[in-house]
Amino acid sequence: MSSWMNRAVRRGRIHGRLMLVLVAVVVLASAAAIWQFSTLRDGHDPDLARFDDEETTTESSAAAAETPASSAPAPASPTVSASPTEAASSSAAPSAPAPTTEAVVSGPQCTATLTLDNEWGESVSVTVTVAGTGTEPVDGWEVLIGIEHLSVTATWGITHIEGERYGDILFNAAIDPGDSVDASFQADVQGDYEIPATVPCTPV
Repeated sequence: MSSWMNRAVRRGRIHGRLMLVLVAVVVLASAAAIWQFSTLRDGHDPDLARFDDEETTTESSAAAAETPASSAPAPASPTVSASPTEAASSSAAPSAPAPTTEAVVSGPQCTATLTLDNEWGESVSVTVTVAGTGTEPVDGWEVLIGIEHLSVTATWGITHIEGERYGDILFNAAIDPGDSVDASFQADVQGDYEIPATVPCTPV
């Protein structure tokens, strides 16, 4: 009977100790859980804080590395200067020539132009236009009419002086500057001929 009671007492002690151990484990686990929860809630987890510090340090280093590259001034483009040869060529370029003007001859001047009017097989009719081109009026004029293979046979408003010389008649002798008078002649054709555009004219 006493041995059985001793065993029961021993078992009770063992159970009591196990219960104490279990209670102690539960208390420790609860305390650890409460501490972890409070740490996460307040943001004071050492591991997380260390991770955040490392990440912040890495980002700061990357930003510091990028800042000099972005703030560095762009190299200025080189200025191209004209070569001495080009500068000399530009400075030595000739200036444009001044416009030329025809000199006006003072005094009476005249010109004579010929125009073929008609052809009749072996004869032709030609108009002589005498114009005053000087600065003063022409009081009289002479023209030279010498055309190969043509022989003058009749004249109107012009008179034969001698040889190839023909001159004005009284009513068409005077010509003001810029004005003109017409005369004409008829000639026989003695071969191939060519009527010149102008013939010499001399004021008299």
